[in-house]
Amino acid sequence: MTSQPTITTSKPSFTLPLATVLVIGGGLSIGFYSLIRLGPLSFDVLHRYCLGHPVAIASVTLFFVGMTSLFYKWQAVVNQSSLASRMCTALRRLITDGEEVPPNQRASWMQANFVELPSRLQASWLGQRVARVLDLQIQRGRRAAVERDLESLSGQDADAQHESHALLRIINWAMPMLGFLGTVLGISKTLGGLDTQLLATEQQAAMDQLTDGLFVAFDTTAIALVLTVISMFVQFGINRLELKLLGRIDRNSSDTLIGFMGVDPTDSHATLLAPVKEMAADLVAAVNTLIETQTALWGRTIVEAQGQWQKWSDATAEQTEKDIGAALKLAFKSHTEQLQKVYDDVNRQADSRAQQWQRTLSDQARLAQAHQKEICKQSEEIHDQTLAIRELVSQTTDLKKLEVSIADNLRQLEDVGRIEKATLCVGEAVAVLATSLERAGVFRQPVKPRPKRTDATDSAKTKTGDSASLGGVQPTQQPHEARSDNPAQRKAA
Repeated sequence: MTSQPTITTSKPSFTLPLATVLVIGGGLSIGFYSLIRLGPLSFDVLHRYCLGHPVAIASVTLFFVGMTSLFYKWQAVVNQSSLASRMCTALRRLITDGEEVPPNQRASWMQANFVELPSRLQASWLGQRVARVLDLQIQRGRRAAVERDLESLSGQDADAQHESHALLRIINWAMPMLGFLGTVLGISKTLGGLDTQLLATEQQAAMDQLTDGLFVAFDTTAIALVLTVISMFVQFGINRLELKLLGRIDRNSSDTLIGFMGVDPTDSHATLLAPVKEMAADLVAAVNTLIETQTALWGRTIVEAQGQWQKWSDATAEQTEKDIGAALKLAFKSHTEQLQKVYDDVNRQADSRAQQWQRTLSDQARLAQAHQKEICKQSEEIHDQTLAIRELVSQTTDLKKLEVSIADNLRQLEDVGRIEKATLCVGEAVAVLATSLERAGVFRQPVKPRPKRTDATDSAKTKTGDSASLGGVQPTQQPHEARSDNPAQRKAA
């Protein structure tokens, strides 16, 4: 048995190395944040939108993973476009060389010469398409239904191309979700950390704290939406390039293989034209159906994505509105209760202070009334003392007159003993008067005693001494020597 030639195979068309993409995307995100941290990309806008919240970091990481997968797909499209051109040229050269090969041997001859091509051309997407068609033709045993084989393989490649964008569709769906999740978490954290006491006392500071928290919360949605828009536009461009390459592969494979292997030697010459027309019609119908199916599929995908996006946006907005309303309602209720409590405390303190002030004023009024009565009483006493002082002053004046009269009488007295007694009486009277004035409070200091002698008394004593010396009578005791120191005795005297 002759061994079948082996064809170099590679990974299926439009496949994406998922593990490699995740590793490289994660490494790019780590490098990006390292550049921000170390300084080359240390801009305020990047710190604000890319490092403001953990959800923003996750969105940026997903964006780098998506960009990595798109870069892989773009690189694959560029490489496969170049390989498709080279593969088409090689197929045309093989077909030209195989014109002399019998029709029933063309599939085997093509496969034998196909394996001699470079491995890169065999592993290309067009090379894989040609290799699978040749395998189907050889396994079938007769060269028939080449168009159906090409159509089936084209549909498989289209499905593979659509499935290769699954990761990107998930990323483009997840990034806005993460943005809204960051917004909800930021709003919840801000409202949870809102100080109701600060809101009651300093509303401006509380509103500044609230707006700062919301500022960070909405930044996560902004960066997620921006990255999603960028990813979707790049994905759209790469998808168009892949579809263009897929159409090119379909045209090249159909143009080369159908004309080279479409003739069956077992068919008669008369019946050859009808199958060709049928196949041509089937090919046109298949292409039209494929185009319509692809268009409808993309249309449904876009409509479903828009519907899901709108539905999710409405649900998220409604839920966010409910959460914010409930949180604000709870905060305002707590604030109202705090204000009512403060108001009641202020009223109780005001009533207590008013009662204290009323009691104090009443006590002060009573004290003032008592002071007023005391002042009136003292005024009456002062008035009585004034009258007493006036009476004492008048008595003092009479005493002075009496003293002058006594002095005049002393000059006229001839008896020295009588003069001394009279003088003694006058001194005692003056002492009694001074004591009375001192007790009445008119004089605060004791009254000085009168001089022991006057001119009249000196002359009288001289005369008395003379008469005593003449008559042999001794002088009498001085008045101040005979006066007692006891106030009671003086008063009795």
